Amino acid sequence: MLKPVLICAALALLAGCATPLTDAAQKVQIVTAAQKEKCQTIKLVTFNQRLGPDKPGNAMKSALNEAAAAGANAFYVVSTSSDWAEGASVVGEALRCGG
Repeated sequence: MLKPVLICAALALLAGCATPLTDAAQKVQIVTAAQKEKCQTIKLVTFNQRLGPDKPGNAMKSALNEAAAAGANAFYVVSTSSDWAEGASVVGEALRCGG
């Protein structure tokens, strides 16, 4: 009887580690190299996700959150990597596009 409770508790803890997108980050669009040329670079964003489930997804969400916090409305992905032992990383440019 205790084993199912422990499994549920472990799953709940793992689910709690997921990175949510902020409201502002939900509005940040990922752009192509051609689209990026019409934008102003705000900053370079690098994020590494070492722990938790969905390391690549959480790394991207964290990078988008950071870009949005810097005032970006677009994001250009320079590189991504994912490794079981090392985790996942995202490098990109936070951009301001349009008027």
